Amino acid sequence: MPAQRILMPCVFHLTLTMLDEKSKVRFLIALPFNMTFPKKQVESERIDIDCIENTISVGADILRGVTKKRVWDGCNIFAHVYLNPDEATYSKNKLYAKIQSLVDRVRLDPVSCADDPDVKKYLIVRKSAREDIGYTINIRHDVAKKELAHTGWLVLLSNHVDNARSAIQTYRDKDVVEKGFQYMKNCLDLARLRVHSDNAMNNRIFIGFIALILTAHIHSVMLHHSLYDKWTMKKMLKTLERMKVHYIKNDKILSPISKDQKHIFRAFGLNFDL
Repeated sequence: MPAQRILMPCVFHLTLTMLDEKSKVRFLIALPFNMTFPKKQVESERIDIDCIENTISVGADILRGVTKKRVWDGCNIFAHVYLNPDEATYSKNKLYAKIQSLVDRVRLDPVSCADDPDVKKYLIVRKSAREDIGYTINIRHDVAKKELAHTGWLVLLSNHVDNARSAIQTYRDKDVVEKGFQYMKNCLDLARLRVHSDNAMNNRIFIGFIALILTAHIHSVMLHHSLYDKWTMKKMLKTLERMKVHYIKNDKILSPISKDQKHIFRAFGLNFDL
């Protein structure tokens, strides 16, 4: 029996337990768009959500968010619906550009593009004696519309957080913890410890946590001082890497500090008049 068939009753039972108003379980979860409920929430807010009253600033993101009381499976819950206009526009432009490039390719060489999976997905290409290239090219607008239907949208469900601003902040805080573990595994190379003793393992994990604390502090400073508007963390560190210190007869000579480096120093409360 497939594992999915075994797990689904367990997940459904767990969901019912969490939704039970007599339960003391408090939750805030994001719903995937392969479920009907979040799709309905998006469609109910699609026209009216994009207004000044619904604007929420979260870090560097400017979102639209609303909260509605809903009944799901007979239980009262808060449904928080969000739209990231920048993400939606970016994804839309990217897809439109991709489809247009496919159209241009087919016009140049319709025969060699006939078996391209993306051409089959987004275009309808038929032979036609009326066209100069011998083919008609029509875009599958329904496919593009379906693909973009939930891009930039997020639906959170909670039984205790009753406003969109608090819900997205709580969700982002939880997301920071999850990304912290991902950062430790992927960026700090702690996915596989590759050690042969408990002592070496503890030492490596300790160093990893110290690195994570430093990274979290850098992220916090960049966020509160809007440094992400200009740099990613990697680009900011690269900017600082250009600094050089030379020692001549025990005299320390620091290379000239650029305007960007001074801006970074100020944000971190460091003295650059060394």
